[in-house]
Amino acid sequence: MRRAHNSSSGFTFIELMISAAIGMVLVVSAAKLYTQGLHIAWETSQKAELQQDFRAAANLLQHDISLAGAGAMGQQGLSNNTIAMPNGVGSTVAVYPCTGLSTCNYINGAPVSYPSYPAGAPPTLYSIIPGPSLGITVTAAQGPTDIITLNYADANLSLNCYVGTMNATGTQVTFQLPAAWATGCVLPSNEVAPPSLIYSSTANAAGLQVGDMIMFGFNAVGVVSGVAATCAPSGTNLSCFTVPFASGDPGHVNQPGVAAGSLLQLASQTNLSAVRLISVTYYLTIPPSSISAVNPNGIPTLMRLQSGQQPAPVAENVLYLKFTYDIINDGVVSTGQPSLPAGTNPTMITKVNIAHMSMRSQGRDTQSRSALSQYGGYEGLDLQTSIAVRNMTMLQEYPIN
Repeated sequence: MRRAHNSSSGFTFIELMISAAIGMVLVVSAAKLYTQGLHIAWETSQKAELQQDFRAAANLLQHDISLAGAGAMGQQGLSNNTIAMPNGVGSTVAVYPCTGLSTCNYINGAPVSYPSYPAGAPPTLYSIIPGPSLGITVTAAQGPTDIITLNYADANLSLNCYVGTMNATGTQVTFQLPAAWATGCVLPSNEVAPPSLIYSSTANAAGLQVGDMIMFGFNAVGVVSGVAATCAPSGTNLSCFTVPFASGDPGHVNQPGVAAGSLLQLASQTNLSAVRLISVTYYLTIPPSSISAVNPNGIPTLMRLQSGQQPAPVAENVLYLKFTYDIINDGVVSTGQPSLPAGTNPTMITKVNIAHMSMRSQGRDTQSRSALSQYGGYEGLDLQTSIAVRNMTMLQEYPIN
């Protein structure tokens, strides 16, 4: 009788080691592929978010620049393309307005007054107000950033349909809608009649708010200091409204005790034409709320200040903001000027050049090799473009006297 022989045998030690090594290689390769996938997904999301924020900020900035002078000071031609601010005996220097900040020092650490051209002249409101190096410094190597202010008429409020009457002290205007309001009245395309001047967040978002800037007949500017109300009998006269312009606004624009450059020069005048100004200032700031242990230097943010309203953030992580200007003076064109040359003024600006608007991604990527070297680890974009100021350019080519 033959005994069966068991010929099966286990793996040798060498075979086990080879198998383990192959397994480790596969695991490491899979982990590396997974990590690379995560990194690519992270980088793609950062680029997409950066491009979206960058495009939105650039579009808003270019939109406001292109509208500078529209329906406002530009209508009066080169000789009257300005509005003097309060000046002379007893006046306080008017500064860029802001709600809740009496000194308006959020721009560069000190109040910024409206410019004077030439130096020593009364501070003046222009369609475009350059602010070279008036902004904060984000990085010492690049130096101070710029600010810029644009002024244009608000087409969403049919204030031109009303006729204004100033009181004797230059502190209140009564806006009356005449019976023949359609004569010379320009309405937005979506309106069939002039709306109420009383603001309502639900029913009339275009109404007047505290901080709105109103220009009267190309002669003076006032800042709305309170809520508009219907004329007597209150609540029933929907074609007549009273609007206060009392002193004490943060920008020191309302100075009824000063005769020059204030609403007092229009005291007791009737048949006043008026338009609401959109006065927009762009600047960089570092909100205190963005400073933390993770971000000890805070997050530089591009802000948009409209008239006397609260500043609104446009985009975070904007690191640098610089403008240059093309100017025409008696037929001589100067391009790419970082500040206005001697003998010129903002009425001569025909083009605004965004020399730099640098922006980085929200998160840091330690593996990225395409980031800006000075901010290593971040995705970055830099906008450089030119915007023709169509209203100002038209005045330069075809002056209106």
